[in-house]
Amino acid sequence: MSWEEGKPSRNENEWFARRDAEWLREQRLQLDARRADQPAGMRCLRDGTELTERVYGHLRIDVCPTCHGVWLDAGELELLVHLPSATIEQVVREVGSAPGTA
Repeated sequence: MSWEEGKPSRNENEWFARRDAEWLREQRLQLDARRADQPAGMRCLRDGTELTERVYGHLRIDVCPTCHGVWLDAGELELLVHLPSATIEQVVREVGSAPGTA
């Protein structure tokens, strides 16, 4: 199978990687726009406690200080898997603890 003029790339993996990166960028922009429209003081869907926000690099995770539930907005799971493994381990360790005690 030969490459045809007008195709996105000679390398199919490169083309999909570029599409994925563009999609993640678009998701982050949409997520930031939705977050800006949300009222402050979001509440846990499980117990109604006000959620606290924890920041890990470019990722913002909403955590319930009572039940330790984690709430990810659309697109944040994809952003989470692109963090370095050490940062992911830090997120997992800190989510179960009270804010500021990890």
